[in-house]
Amino acid sequence: MKLIQADEIKNIFSLLNKSKLNYIIMWNINNELPSALKVGKDIDILIDKNDEKKFINFFHANNYQTTNHPFRYDIFLYGVDRFEFKYMNYDNNIDFDMVFQIAVRSLDAGQFIPLDQIVQESAWKNKRFEKISDDFGYWTLSYEDELVCLVARSIFDKREFKSGHIKRINELFKIINKNDVLEKFNMIFFEYTSRLIKYIEDQNYNEIINNYLKFKEY
Repeated sequence: MKLIQADEIKNIFSLLNKSKLNYIIMWNINNELPSALKVGKDIDILIDKNDEKKFINFFHANNYQTTNHPFRYDIFLYGVDRFEFKYMNYDNNIDFDMVFQIAVRSLDAGQFIPLDQIVQESAWKNKRFEKISDDFGYWTLSYEDELVCLVARSIFDKREFKSGHIKRINELFKIINKNDVLEKFNMIFFEYTSRLIKYIEDQNYNEIINNYLKFKEY
């Protein structure tokens, strides 16, 4: 599949960083940014809802068009702001998916629900700048928040642990503050947390989804 030109990605992030707008790039699985992002794959960017107009102006000023979000008619619960639009540059195929909370899909009917407030607040408080090279870098989640979100996304959104997610989770698990992750897992997975941690420690990802769905000891 065709890749987006790395120089185009470097350029928009340079402009974004110079703009001083407050953002977080949610994922860079398999180090797709800046040189291995496939055409058709979007970039998830977390912003504050209050800054939405500023980002719209930024994207429009840089030749991005507003397009309807494919999930705009889905159900959004517990304060998750609806995904209404994406921002697409048809000249270079870069596609930004702008979201306002860290959310996952519920396991019953697939509604969008937010992760616990402790995760939402930590994302902004503990964000870090990932410098990939002298000419490319971006703001992203702390190592702890990234691991929490990757695990939650694998269980709730994907219902599987994909190879790229597993590789990144294993990398993160070696460097995180485990007490911080434990506190956040407890607010998402409750009594299942200790078992989940054990599975991750053992790198036994194949058992997690079915085991979690069957878990009743709350």
